[in-house]
Amino acid sequence: MALRCKKSFSAYVNGAPRVVKTGQLVPDDDPIVKGRETSFESVDAHLAARRPRVEQATADPGQPRDLTPPAPPADPGPPPPAPDTPPATPEPNPAPGPAGDSKPPARRGRGRTAK
Repeated sequence: MALRCKKSFSAYVNGAPRVVKTGQLVPDDDPIVKGRETSFESVDAHLAARRPRVEQATADPGQPRDLTPPAPPADPGPPPPAPDTPPATPEPNPAPGPAGDSKPPARRGRGRTAK
């Protein structure tokens, strides 16, 4: 049967350093296990603990279903008080400029004179 390491550790086995990482599987007769049994768990126990719990949606034949009504929503309480700051006033629109300022002056030619 295989064992799964619960937490990484390192140890000397037969005079040689050995590292066992979390989740690593080792045979139950491996020398690294001797004296360190609490660092390992059986693979079956690990899988059983991680098996998803599924709620049974229907009752078995002849068995009544245990129905629990949903809980009412929590009361959020009164709304928070409004801040004491006055409302912001909009900035006035800038006045339009003189009639000819809307476009830059037109350029005439490229600055060369004809010969």
